[in-house]
Amino acid sequence: MDPKDPSKAADPTRTRALHWFVQGGVLKTPEGKTHTIDVDPIAIGRDPNASVSVADPEVSALHCELRAISEGVLLRDLGSTNGTFIGALRVTECVMTQPTDITVGTTQLRVEPSTKKRVDVGFSDRFGGLVGASPRMRRVFSILERVAPTPISVLIVGETGTGKEGVAKALHEASPRKGKPFVVVDCGSIPETLAESLLFGHEKGSFTGANERRKGALEEADGGTLFLDELGELPIDLQPKLLRALSEKQVKRVGSSTFEPIDVRVLAATRRDLGAEMNAGRFRSDLFFRIAQVRVELPPLRERLSDLPLLVEEICARVDRKPYAGAVLAWILQRMAAHDWPGNVRELVNVASVAATLAETPEAIDDVLTLARDSMPGGSARSETDASSSFSEAKRGAVAAFERAYFTELALRSKGNVSEMARQSGMERHHVRAYLRKYGIEKRTSS
Repeated sequence: MDPKDPSKAADPTRTRALHWFVQGGVLKTPEGKTHTIDVDPIAIGRDPNASVSVADPEVSALHCELRAISEGVLLRDLGSTNGTFIGALRVTECVMTQPTDITVGTTQLRVEPSTKKRVDVGFSDRFGGLVGASPRMRRVFSILERVAPTPISVLIVGETGTGKEGVAKALHEASPRKGKPFVVVDCGSIPETLAESLLFGHEKGSFTGANERRKGALEEADGGTLFLDELGELPIDLQPKLLRALSEKQVKRVGSSTFEPIDVRVLAATRRDLGAEMNAGRFRSDLFFRIAQVRVELPPLRERLSDLPLLVEEICARVDRKPYAGAVLAWILQRMAAHDWPGNVRELVNVASVAATLAETPEAIDDVLTLARDSMPGGSARSETDASSSFSEAKRGAVAAFERAYFTELALRSKGNVSEMARQSGMERHHVRAYLRKYGIEKRTSS
């Protein structure tokens, strides 16, 4: 693969990447035990459920982790209280290529990297609605294929916009629970006073405003899948109750004295470092290990740029503009070559959808975007990109032009249906409405 030329890397006429090479190794404990270091991270900590449990009071519940990567063995501190050390140096993250002693608490561990070995990553370049031909994504897909038909709980981690909810939906659709409910709970938006009721349900009259008996998310998902988005935001006092419900497979509504049986598979996602959250006392380690029976880590888009051609083709197909995928890809590679995609795949979907809708060639896309800037009240292409203005002013103008063009086209394509606009853009409906109000688009599309 040539990371500098994504269009070549994903050329379907080339040999498919079915494996990659990493430098693994072994971890040796003071007791003489050895643990293999592979591409899946091994966690070191005081918690008995950690991959490598260390009986040292100075070690955090989850202290640090090791994993094999192409360059060597990656060591990452997980927000430990007392730090991870190599000699006198406290390290947050580093790559080891030679035998190295690391210190956690008062315990010394030895890491011995080995020679590089081949890791098979599977043949699939898609799973459900997810696409990617890079080795890391192929490996993710191979893991998802294996766990989908099982009842195993899965924790999906990754930056905002990497597609965590898409993974959860694809797992549900590929499981025996496909025809049953897929219930989503956004833990980050649960009002603290209603959190227990939303998860477990309530009886009529159990609190002010409880005018009727209602099921909670766990009961609604009975027979199907419960997806806990932003798990790291779940209130701490609710965590033991959730753990008990999952362990005992039964729930008790607020105000009730009886338990109701449930059969639920749990999938969860987070952008937070739950290791650091546990060490800070904001997340329970027993709940973490109950849910993270398998952990799937989605790489940021900047680390899999070879997937751009396949992703752009898929995005253009979804907005019914597949013939223009080549022009959109060329425009992105020419105009956004240095962009690091902080919004990840979600950002790419927005950019590629607009570009595919606007025009047929890279030059035409530029022309339409320029016209969009010119159409802004009191604005022009020159005034918004004039080098005599400050960088921040020019950037604000360019971003505003892009937003106006994007949401105008999106509203027209969706006939003003906000739910459809939210689905196509990968955004929450209230965010879509905010942009429509910002640029006065809503009135024009509804007339």
